[in-house]
Amino acid sequence: MVNPEGNSITIHDTTKLVKDISSLFLSETFSDVVLIVDNERIFAHKVILAARSSYFEGLLYDGGNEIEQSELTISLDTSPDAFRSVLKFLYTGSITISPSDLDPSLDLISLAHQCSLTDLEYAVGNKIKSLLSLKNICSILNTANLYDLVELRDACHSFADEHASDIIDNDCFESLSQKSLIKMVERDTFFAPELEIFKNVARWCQKNNYVAGLVVNCVRLSWLSVVEIVSIVWPSKLVDCEDLLQAIAEVVDVKPREYNCRAKLLSGVNFATSEHKAAVITGRTNITELLAGNRNIGLHADHDINPNEKNGITIKFGHAFVINHINMMLWDGDVR
Repeated sequence: MVNPEGNSITIHDTTKLVKDISSLFLSETFSDVVLIVDNERIFAHKVILAARSSYFEGLLYDGGNEIEQSELTISLDTSPDAFRSVLKFLYTGSITISPSDLDPSLDLISLAHQCSLTDLEYAVGNKIKSLLSLKNICSILNTANLYDLVELRDACHSFADEHASDIIDNDCFESLSQKSLIKMVERDTFFAPELEIFKNVARWCQKNNYVAGLVVNCVRLSWLSVVEIVSIVWPSKLVDCEDLLQAIAEVVDVKPREYNCRAKLLSGVNFATSEHKAAVITGRTNITELLAGNRNIGLHADHDINPNEKNGITIKFGHAFVINHINMMLWDGDVR
């Protein structure tokens, strides 16, 4: 269409276009292929599926030539319900996820991955991140690692860092895949008592009938005491004697420790507070104000810098933390 001034005018009718294509979902109208999933027959349209998914393009137009079969058995590892949900996404561009029932969402991620639907895979994974809980963290992490969903895996790891002790004590810990267990527990920021980590990894080994090397890879034996190594780790028979001797040598400082200690990572949190068991050791301060968790720069510790004052300001934390920000204030004109 051209207006009187000669300029082109674009007319959009995308709403009706989406409505018309959506109406073909599961419809026999113009259907030219029947997909069979677990003995259920599902009517579909080759051109729509091929245009929306490279998997269906290869299945329905092998080498660019349309296949002649009017019925195809789908060999994907999926259920009819999950398959229909993915088809609905292909026809309508929308999909519904139930926050109260996670299993269908994990099935969707699996099927989206098999059908090369990266946008759907990412969208469902992104939504699942907001549903993480102690009850589902292990199953979600298994899915993220199985399909290499990096952002979902990182979200699971961040959640695990905040609830490490609760997760290793949870029954779902035994359901972790080997890959999920190693990738979660081997990180510096998975902060829990090392002995508790060992005990629960040993429980995982017993449940999953797997022992070879896993405990050594996950547990930092050199951060246990000699008594714990001799009385708990050695009787378990899960660790080679050579590895036990090396760990003991590191504990008694005969050898340098191979691994760093674990430290708690709290994003955007001031952990120099009494809530996190911090205490001011040296420095003039109103301890109550300093450790109240208020980031107001008026609440601070101070000390004089002079040749006779060497202690400065010392704050003792309740346990090891990852520090990424320290706020320091110098007076105007200070030459330090």
